[in-house]
Amino acid sequence: VLMKKTVLILLLFGLSINQCIAQEWMTSLEVAKRLARVQNKLLFVMWEESTEYDYPVFYSDEKGTRYYTDLFKDDNINKAIWAYFVPVKLSEWTYPDLFNEIKNVRTDRYIEIFQDEGIKIMDPNGNILNTAYFSSDPFNIDEFILRYSLNTSFLKPQLINYAKVKNFNTTYTLASKYLDFAVLVDKKVRKEVTELSTIYFNESKGLLEEESNDNKEGFRQRLVLLDLKKDLILKRPRKVLRQLKKVDENSINALNDSLFAFLYYTSYLLVNDENKAAIWKSKVSLVDLKKAELIVNINN
Repeated sequence: VLMKKTVLILLLFGLSINQCIAQEWMTSLEVAKRLARVQNKLLFVMWEESTEYDYPVFYSDEKGTRYYTDLFKDDNINKAIWAYFVPVKLSEWTYPDLFNEIKNVRTDRYIEIFQDEGIKIMDPNGNILNTAYFSSDPFNIDEFILRYSLNTSFLKPQLINYAKVKNFNTTYTLASKYLDFAVLVDKKVRKEVTELSTIYFNESKGLLEEESNDNKEGFRQRLVLLDLKKDLILKRPRKVLRQLKKVDENSINALNDSLFAFLYYTSYLLVNDENKAAIWKSKVSLVDLKKAELIVNINN
């Protein structure tokens, strides 16, 4: 994080600014999505009409934190945005189609962010990440960039496969990968990344019912269990244990044996009950043992 902060400040100071040529924001969301997948970036999106008015921000330069009346008129800020994101101006004409895709399937907070005049940080499929509160009084643009400048190379194969063919397998796999990604990101955005994974899990539930699958019941159960994994990542082990104790172990589908054991094992590690964790350890796959270690060791 310190290194990323240093690089960001260098960009804003103009010390390495020539490497990031300022340019006009993109106007095609679909083209921007493709570029974001190639460059392992997120999208920095605003409604086009919003960019026609002053957008006052604070940002850091060699003189310290400074107020600027309009982020759209400062070349250094524009270059910094391009360095970490693919910026897009959304035409108001696209609103009806985009809104129809999310109405009744997103949270009220998500729709509020979608509709407002502010910045929307989207993943390369156009789903909004920044649903958490970020202080706008004053709005510190370099802190905002620092928080959301995530490199998505960890997700690249899954993002590409989903973009090529959207079916249960590609959607479920991307959702699972986002959960693993949540363990690796800064704690300030961890919950938002898990919420992004939930969008894809919810989508995969619908696709599972629409498609033929030899083990639908097993995958239905797996999606429920993975929701508990989200709680482990957010350090809610006692909640997970309460839910697990309601489940009959004999009802667990063979597909989910290791995942079920992983949930118990990791939960007990998080509540410092190593004796009970040891009971489940032998049933956990080597891959999941490593994931459990990462979850236990992430910062709160």
